Amino acid sequence: MAREESFAFKVLIKKEPDAWIAHCLELNLIAEADSIEQVESDIIDIITAHVQYAIENDNLTHMYHPAPPSVWKEFLQCADREESSYRGTETLHDDLIPIIRASKCFYRQASHA
Repeated sequence: MAREESFAFKVLIKKEPDAWIAHCLELNLIAEADSIEQVESDIIDIITAHVQYAIENDNLTHMYHPAPPSVWKEFLQCADREESSYRGTETLHDDLIPIIRASKCFYRQASHA
């Protein structure tokens, strides 16, 4: 029977002038898309692929590369947060199924009047 392993990440999602941007803080991975739904889906796919690669190549110790402090600051100042979990779709070696837990922050900059 497959075992599940949980990985937790923080994701900052914000609207830029031309696109939505999602930034995984612990891995310094970025996705860009035209809609908030697409950028959420894309960043989870990127995170999942990154975790799966690290597991398959026995490289968990080198998996983490933190985002710059300015991105962490934006995330910590954010009030609009949501928790989500995503179950991997394939069983990796050693019968492991990764579970990605994301603490997502939807950053909305103050409007300038």
